[in-house]
Amino acid sequence: MIRKVSYKDQVYEHMKQDIVNGTMKIGEIYSEQMIADQLNVSRTPVREAVLQLRNEKLVEVYNNRGFGVKPVSVEDIRQIIQARIAIESYTLCRLAESIHTPEGRDALKEMETCLEEKMASLCDAKEHYLFMQADMEFHGISILFTNNEYFTGMHRMMQAQLERVTISSLIYQGRHAAALREHKAIFREVSRGKGKEAAAALEKHMWMTEELLTGHMLA
Repeated sequence: MIRKVSYKDQVYEHMKQDIVNGTMKIGEIYSEQMIADQLNVSRTPVREAVLQLRNEKLVEVYNNRGFGVKPVSVEDIRQIIQARIAIESYTLCRLAESIHTPEGRDALKEMETCLEEKMASLCDAKEHYLFMQADMEFHGISILFTNNEYFTGMHRMMQAQLERVTISSLIYQGRHAAALREHKAIFREVSRGKGKEAAAALEKHMWMTEELLTGHMLA
């Protein structure tokens, strides 16, 4: 069945993308009417989208003043990285144990396609948002493979913040190429059935991301 996308969902996706890619700036104050005029909709779907973004900790609402993009703190980054390592280390191990099953082979093929046809093609480009989407797709494959609704729910809850953290790390010179190498290392180990080694490669990748971001923020 084709799902009719509501105005609220469309406004939410538009605003989330603008927050993730930096079009909506930290420190600026926005109004519901401003966004409604920009997107040619009423204020109602904008208000609903803002409430969802606030619940996801992407915006702050100021009484009678509008709303603004919520900064990501050093502690936010550390907690996001910790959550990712905890969830994905487990899911990579489960995938590594299942590489000889039809489902496992399908998941590995998806990961390889993501690496070779998406991330590799964007390696030398400055398309940070597109590279981030491919990055998120790669990491989501092992999570979806488990068919664990709690894992997928937690990942979905963190999705927007994960995107912000990921795209922020990609602006550094040479980071696309380095991130691609780190993802290939994860794939190499999981495709060999080495779950612990894949988890170690993931952890190394995550700590590098954290070091880039927190080092810049604390400098």
